[in-house]
Amino acid sequence: MPIRRPRRAASLLVVALVAVLGLAGCAPEVVDGTIEPFTSTGGDLVGREPCPASEFECITLTVPADHRAAASPAWEVTFALRPADVEARGVLVTATGGPGSSGIALADRYTSAMDPEITDHYDLVFFDQRGIGRSEPFVCDRALSSFEEVLDASSDAGERDGYAAAAERFAGNCFAEAGVAPSDAPLFATAQAAEDLEVFRRWYGAERLVLYGESYGTQFQQAYAAAHPDRVESLVLDGVVDLQTPLRSFAAESARAYSDVLAATLAGCDAEPVCAEDGPGASAAAYDALAAELRAAPRPYDHPLADGGTEERELTLEELEGAAMASLSSPHARRQLQRALNAAAGGDELPLARLAAATAGADPETGEVAVDPSFSPALFYAVECQDYPTVPDGSTGRAELDRWLDSAAADGVAGVRLDDVYYGDLPCLFWPRGEEPVRPPAAIADPPYPLLLLTADTDPNTPAGNAQRVLERAPTDAALLVLTDGPHVLYGWGYACVDRAVTRLVTTGRLPARPVTTCTDSLAEAYVPLPPASAAGYDDPWETVDLLLAELLGPSFEAWPGTDALDLGCPAGGNAGYRITMAGAVRIALDGCAWTPGAPVDGVATVADGGTGEVTLDVTLPFAELTLSGDGNLGGTFRGERVR
Repeated sequence: MPIRRPRRAASLLVVALVAVLGLAGCAPEVVDGTIEPFTSTGGDLVGREPCPASEFECITLTVPADHRAAASPAWEVTFALRPADVEARGVLVTATGGPGSSGIALADRYTSAMDPEITDHYDLVFFDQRGIGRSEPFVCDRALSSFEEVLDASSDAGERDGYAAAAERFAGNCFAEAGVAPSDAPLFATAQAAEDLEVFRRWYGAERLVLYGESYGTQFQQAYAAAHPDRVESLVLDGVVDLQTPLRSFAAESARAYSDVLAATLAGCDAEPVCAEDGPGASAAAYDALAAELRAAPRPYDHPLADGGTEERELTLEELEGAAMASLSSPHARRQLQRALNAAAGGDELPLARLAAATAGADPETGEVAVDPSFSPALFYAVECQDYPTVPDGSTGRAELDRWLDSAAADGVAGVRLDDVYYGDLPCLFWPRGEEPVRPPAAIADPPYPLLLLTADTDPNTPAGNAQRVLERAPTDAALLVLTDGPHVLYGWGYACVDRAVTRLVTTGRLPARPVTTCTDSLAEAYVPLPPASAAGYDDPWETVDLLLAELLGPSFEAWPGTDALDLGCPAGGNAGYRITMAGAVRIALDGCAWTPGAPVDGVATVADGGTGEVTLDVTLPFAELTLSGDGNLGGTFRGERVR
């Protein structure tokens, strides 16, 4: 029985952090659309070796630290290359989201979702953008951990002064820890990083490139395509950033979108009988009541530990809103949020606490946030704060802080549930800008290649209006595909209409026949009821198995990197231990693991392919012995009768 664990769930920390900060790549103020020509020298081969545990080869090249300078120190940037399986017809370059993600870390997982027509006939290229992973890493974990200031429109002058001082200290501490001079801040601009790709193209000898960008990657690919339009075969922008939307406008649009998708998710629970039966009544009212309670004071609860004990912890407003923001970007995550909110409304805080931990990259048992080597939050700021002209000439960060906060009502943000998104980029007001900022071009002008835009009308990270505005300014050789109720970033999730359109454009250069195509999805996946209050509530073998899988393969499992053992205490006693086997499967050992008093579960569950493949189950409950095979057949006995 295969489970739906999308390939893009690999880096939940990226999704969570970007959601909390407010953007997955956003747009600059309108500028003149020109940048000084780059020299794009470099291209000396430094190293060529297999990427660790990967089908890709890692190729490290020298690039100028400053592509604008006639003479510049050399930096090293690493690209991952996978030759076509059969015969290469071209080169497909993928730019991943963030900014701050490691494309090399995601390369194999993303490739596994591509059509064989692509992998057979296209050389595939991913890369670590300058500032992450193998490419001149820009890291300041200590500075980030100490910067905890938050602000909103209600903050008084003293609080704003305090925030400004803290943000300035953070920026200075970050550059000092990273070992980078503040005057070098422009070197991390997207326009600089895009020229690194041009260095690779010339080194590799490719005449033109097929470009795919997701989220912030759409900004990267637009920057490259604007600088080198004659080197682009075709362009796919997935989760589109409109480069002509001002930064604050983008932040406001995203905050409203997050709140709208949350409202739709809550209303969707009320409209689904199974979810509504678990719920406390009107889901929106229950969410607001929980938020008001947590705003007044955290809610204490007993957290079960793997050794059988418990530890008193607190559920906080920050956890509620962080879990909500990080769970709105896909139907799968929205369903998990519905279940966790229903549980919390019923007095069970654990599912929401574990969802919050998973989306924040925290250990589900200790609560400690682990460093994710595939994402650099410091680079997020280094790119975000460099690309966008947040402080006009003649102004100050403190003055722009007042302007930003005092505009919340006019921007339609005042009173929305998830307004924190609007304030996520405030540190950029105090970030070093360098003497000569490097901005991405304002827009692609009359591109000589086909352009495919992908968006969902329920994408809170890069709201659908971005793609629609780009289409309105695009020439005739462009098309937009909209997935109703879909996720942020569409390609590779298994949506046939999306994947077919991308494969056709990549392999043939042909766009959909209509300028706008609409496909449909479900706002949230099918709801699985919460555990019953007593053992008597288990009255169906299939529903029992669905419940076990929903609990065992939930947020903690999905966020688990698999490098170390994972041991979880179960809510009503016992534990579940997660291990990677020699065969590369996930083995989950259940020792009296109970979600309901009087219904402990013993046995084993196995998930093939490192946790992404078929699921088997062999468990014993006081009233059942159940065996689920990989093809989805269920056998055994349940309450004295053989399962049929």
